[in-house]
Parts: sequence; structure tokens; C-alpha cells
Amino acid sequence: MTRFALRLPQHQTRLVALAVSYHLARPGSELDPETLAEYSEGLADVHAIIGERLDIDTASLELTAIQITLLSSAMSSVISELKTYSLVDTMSGSSERPRSAAPGFDERLRSLFPEVASDPAHTQVLAEDLMMLRRELPLKRAKELLDEQRAAAQVEAKSKKRWWRFWSR
Repeated sequence: MTRFALRLPQHQTRLVALAVSYHLARPGSELDPETLAEYSEGLADVHAIIGERLDIDTASLELTAIQITLLSSAMSSVISELKTYSLVDTMSGSSERPRSAAPGFDERLRSLFPEVASDPAHTQVLAEDLMMLRRELPLKRAKELLDEQRAAAQVEAKSKKRWWRFWSR
């Protein structure tokens, strides 16, 4: 299975950790929509690995095509959350209530980036950084690999059909 190697400085490692935490907080995020089974290699595996590497200057990760795709989707969602994060204070007039609908997102954001607690507008900078990191992901190649894997699985499934059941074709 093809793996993609990522080398991330500490700041980007923390951004990836935030995106992975956000992804895992969503119900059903680790389920394959086609089979409704859990991914054999989802972001739950990455969560354990990245947790150990948060304090390292440069972390290395090896991700599969599905993990790259899931991470990209998670990053897009977190970018949206971060863009609206500082606006919630001004609209609600209170900084006590959670700003995100994702369980635990506020706490995780503040634990990874403590400066957000004193300056919620800093989330705009984080959103920009995350957007730039997302653009660096080998997403196009990962999607091509996933398409190839799905096509191979379909060919294999068709070859396993019983030849004598011509009425079910």
C-alpha cells in the first residue's frame, strides 16, 4: 500500500492534531460511506501517533491515501470553524459559551494554541496557516490511488460472480 511521507514543523503538527481531533469528534467520521464499516486505517491511528510528536521540532508522518483524504476534509472543516471563531464573541456578547458545535474543539484549540484564549482573532492566522498546509497535501495523487483501488475492488467483485447465474447480471 502506498504511503505518503509528511515532514511537519511543530506549528503544522499542532494544526494537524487539531484537525484530527475535530474529525474524530464528529459521529460517524471513521465510517466508510460505501460499506458502513470502520476504516481499516483512519485518522484514529494518526491521532495516537501525532499526540506523541507534538513537542518535537519536526515530526514525520506516513499516511495512506484514505488518511490524506480524510485529513484534507477535516482541515477544510477546521478552517471554517476557525474563520468564524472570533466572530461568535462579538455576536453573543459572551466568551463563556463554547464557540464550536464540535465537542471538545474549544478546549483542544486552547490547549494546542494557548494564545487563542487571550486573542480569539488569532484564529484567523491559524486558518490561513491551515489553508496553506492543506494545499501542500498530495491530495490529487491520493484520490487517484483511491480511485484505482476502488476500480480494482469492483473488477475483483465482478470476477467472483458465479458465471451460471446469468439472470443476476
